[in-house]
Amino acid sequence: MKVSLAEIVEGQLKEVDLEIEDKIRVLSYFGDEIPLVTPVVFKGKAYDANGDIYIKGIVESMAEYSCCRCLKKFQQKIIGEVHEKLIKEHSPKAEVDEYFLIKNNMIDISEIMENTLILSLPMKIICDENCKGLCLVCGKNLNEQACDCEKDEIDPRLAKLKDLLQ
Repeated sequence: MKVSLAEIVEGQLKEVDLEIEDKIRVLSYFGDEIPLVTPVVFKGKAYDANGDIYIKGIVESMAEYSCCRCLKKFQQKIIGEVHEKLIKEHSPKAEVDEYFLIKNNMIDISEIMENTLILSLPMKIICDENCKGLCLVCGKNLNEQACDCEKDEIDPRLAKLKDLLQ
């Protein structure tokens, strides 16, 4: 979604409030597809600080995850903070990939919102901090019921150490 920043670029205003809703459907995260169940909302502002243009605000949405331990589907809100420097199209720094470009006084805010949400995701997505996961032997969800499987596994490289205890 493109947003006009013409008033700031041309020096008419120092600050513009932004409230944008975008329908990003899916986030790609380490090869997984995370569906977003609500539209992505950005609330913030674009402002000029000594000739440099910045965008600052909060991005949020509701996503549907699959727990890394028990594989259960659950929904949880994602919230991320945006604080990005924007570069004009013909600036000497425009060739650097670290900045978002203002082209024809417009900025594509969808990319900023998507990157912010991806960066705010945890490395391991779990449904609950106390999630017990799945049984390694029978595959039952240990959060729902216990299993009677024998879990006396020993790494074959350490098997000789077990003999010392007997």
